Amino acid sequence: MGVGQVIRRRLSALALTIACAAPLALTACGSDDPRPPNQPPPGRLAPVEAEYSLKTTPVYYANLQKALEQYQTAYGNYTTEAAVEAVNGLQEQPVAEWVVGDGDDASIDRALEAAKGTVPVFVLYHIPDRDLEQFSAGGADTAAEYQKWARGISKRIGTRNSVVVIEPDALAHIPDMQTPEEASQRVRLLAQTLKLFAENNPNTAVYLDAGNSGWRTANQTADLLGRVERAGAEIPGIALNISNFRTTEETHKYSEAISKAFGRPLYTLVDVSRNGAAPPDRQWCNPGWALIGKTTDRVFDPQELFEDVFIKRPAESDGVCGASTQPAGHFDNNLMWLQLGQMDIAEKP
Repeated sequence: MGVGQVIRRRLSALALTIACAAPLALTACGSDDPRPPNQPPPGRLAPVEAEYSLKTTPVYYANLQKALEQYQTAYGNYTTEAAVEAVNGLQEQPVAEWVVGDGDDASIDRALEAAKGTVPVFVLYHIPDRDLEQFSAGGADTAAEYQKWARGISKRIGTRNSVVVIEPDALAHIPDMQTPEEASQRVRLLAQTLKLFAENNPNTAVYLDAGNSGWRTANQTADLLGRVERAGAEIPGIALNISNFRTTEETHKYSEAISKAFGRPLYTLVDVSRNGAAPPDRQWCNPGWALIGKTTDRVFDPQELFEDVFIKRPAESDGVCGASTQPAGHFDNNLMWLQLGQMDIAEKP
């Protein structure tokens, strides 16, 4: 069976399921569906069940090791067992590779070649007017440039296994854009990117970022998702809490509320990389109280409604703010020790 046939078969199955289903209580056209309530329809485009890749981000893991070695050099025999165990734990935790349009798109090829049966996670982060002139400002200069770039990413992945997260903050930022024309262009770009992967990447699970529970209400987010679907692309899943600190329980409930408002369950990828401490305030830029989250979810399961993963890489800065003096996306030794809860180490000279 060719790729086109696979896609048509899966999309037809998905359409049939949705047509026969009631929101949040999906059952087949009949009474013998064994699936439990609140489960999404089968047949989405996705990899088979497999472990997430530990080979996606070699530079990040090298930075972790370098930070530990610097500490061991400075303190020698006074190196604490807790410090070593904490960093070793991070080195065993899969994280996402962010693809930011910096000319190194070949990082995708390297990650896919190293994956060897595991599933790499890629974050596309290059939309025009990215982050609306804040710490992570940048992105493609034009819509046409972005579309060309996205096509290149899709082609590189091809039929290989992967998870792709589309454009953190881009959807939730739409109401804040300067003109209706700019907002409409962003809606079209997100829809076109979703459609691109649906048509060309049958073994890729795609999630459109939808912000976090402390940003937009569930109804507002559902409305924004509806705008993207009306622009011509089905939304197979959403990503939540990227680079944020909302608890896993709160984020799962937020996803369920979005699904209810949207009219059907949505596969949800939850970033738990920095939500180990319930946020005492709305500070989002390198807060000193943040702790690395916990997850035992190291296997991608295409049948699971929720996947709890590390998308924002721990110890990488949000920008020159809060507890970091590093630019956005740069590794910060001090943040690593703080987020690991090893504050005594972070505070040593």
